[in-house]
Amino acid sequence: MQKKRKKPAFRKPAFWLIILLVIGALTAGWWLWHVTTTTSHRLNYILITINGEPQKIVSGEDVSLHPKDKVKILKISTNIPFNLDVRLAAKGFDVGALQYDETRLSALLPGQEIFDHYRFRIRAVYRNEDLAYMEWNIHPYAEDWLDRADRIIDKGKRLSMLERAVRLLPKDSRVKQRLLGEYRAQKLWKQLAGMLEDMAAKKPDMQTLIELLDAYTAMQRKDRIISVLNRIVKLDPDDPEARYRLAEVLEGEGKLKAAITEYEAVLKQFGKRDKDAESGIRIAELCKHLGYLCTETGYFKKAIHFYLKAVSLNRKDANIYYNLSYLYEKIHQIEKSELYLDKAVRLKSGDVESRLKLAHRLMEKGELKKAGKYLEEALHKKPKSLEALLLMAQIMEKQGKKQGLRKIYEKILLLEPENETVIYNLGGLLYETGDLKRSLSYFKRYLKLHPKDPAVHTIVFDIYKKNKMTEEAFREARTLIELRPNEIGPYRYMFDYCNDQGNNEKIIEIMKKGLKANPEQIELREYLVLAYLKTGKEEPAIDQMTEILKRRPKDIELLLNLARLREKRGRFEGALDAYKNILEISPDHEEAEEAYLRLRLKGVRGEGAR
Repeated sequence: MQKKRKKPAFRKPAFWLIILLVIGALTAGWWLWHVTTTTSHRLNYILITINGEPQKIVSGEDVSLHPKDKVKILKISTNIPFNLDVRLAAKGFDVGALQYDETRLSALLPGQEIFDHYRFRIRAVYRNEDLAYMEWNIHPYAEDWLDRADRIIDKGKRLSMLERAVRLLPKDSRVKQRLLGEYRAQKLWKQLAGMLEDMAAKKPDMQTLIELLDAYTAMQRKDRIISVLNRIVKLDPDDPEARYRLAEVLEGEGKLKAAITEYEAVLKQFGKRDKDAESGIRIAELCKHLGYLCTETGYFKKAIHFYLKAVSLNRKDANIYYNLSYLYEKIHQIEKSELYLDKAVRLKSGDVESRLKLAHRLMEKGELKKAGKYLEEALHKKPKSLEALLLMAQIMEKQGKKQGLRKIYEKILLLEPENETVIYNLGGLLYETGDLKRSLSYFKRYLKLHPKDPAVHTIVFDIYKKNKMTEEAFREARTLIELRPNEIGPYRYMFDYCNDQGNNEKIIEIMKKGLKANPEQIELREYLVLAYLKTGKEEPAIDQMTEILKRRPKDIELLLNLARLREKRGRFEGALDAYKNILEISPDHEEAEEAYLRLRLKGVRGEGAR
């Protein structure tokens, strides 16, 4: 049996199928080798779902995700066949887990802390080659932070949470405002101011500056308040309220010149507005205040300018007139000073002090009548004004109105019983008008205060004499010779008084004492001579007569009495000399001539002949 001849293998379909498969495999292998070894590898995109919503992410893209988002990686698109050896990697984040299951991101975060901000770089890696990367920013939203803060009871923890939120969300205004509110609620002014300063440095808006001003006001930081107000004024130069407050703070810090500058700017701004009644009053008050500040800084003429402007807007404000009066006095324009002071007192009927001031000035100018009118007004309001009464007394004294003056003095003494000047003047006034009894009572009161006043003792002495109060007059005379031993009047009175009493010993005592103080006083020696003779003390009388003749050598009567007394006492030589002296003065004196011849016939020789 003839065997069948086998067909060649290449004729079999299977052969060719195998050949085709081998060729295809070799071609695919070559292509795969070629692509993986010679072609530039790239990532096209990654397709993920976020909470079921698909999203493509390309290389270099930033993706913002929430910790509670559910994410799954659906596809990694590259130019590498079958993504062979391609994987996703991230430091600290298991991104690969997202390729298998839809997973909530918080489950993959370190410690599963959802209130941190995470930034993971997701790398597409082929073998050891980074194909591309993208940034996944996983962080909570501002609403999460705010909601969390609202649920924290402890204010310290709440504050820490909000501060952390601001650090992590520095551009979110809602979180910033919530933290600012927390600082404000807890009165943490320093922290509040610091945060607002940072905000103002970046964007100096009006609202931030106003809040910053409030913070520094609460802190009482005047230097910072001034700084903020300056920024507010710079931001809105036409805002008079901010500039006014700046001026007030500067004034409070004693920076008056700077305050004046700001107030003047405010005044100009007010002047541009409608001039209604209310604004007029405000301008007047501002002018008054500027006048005050200029006065304090010594700008008197400038102060007058502002006060005059104020008075043009408000003519019923007495204080403006007072200030103008003071300022004109400062620059030595006295007439204008008096003019405005008069205007002031016309508005203030109860102003006694200013009326007294006007009265003083008028008295200095000699305008007594006008001065008296002001004093009458002052006394009408204040009857017990001592100053007004004293000034009125001066006017009445100059006008010679003694009756009115007496009444004024009496009113003064009711208010000031120990006023020694008024006591003296009233005593003197009554003395001049002849009311000696009342005058004496006032002078006695004065002497209790000044017991050694010789002038008053002299007046009292005179009153006692005129009223024939001899014992009292004698006592005053004794006091006067102690105070004024050189005055002869009291000695005369004392001599007459003692002589009437027949008390010659007292006369001798008083006159001897008087001669020690007044050795040249002949009258006192004459009183002594008489007293000595009446008491039989002829030798002391002769001595005093001799002393008198030294001072009055031609007193014939005294020489004759001396001669007689010497002759009586047997002192013939001395008597002869006295008679001789009489004859030398008056040769025709018969008694002396006879006595001289008689003594000569007795052989008496004068003392001068020895």
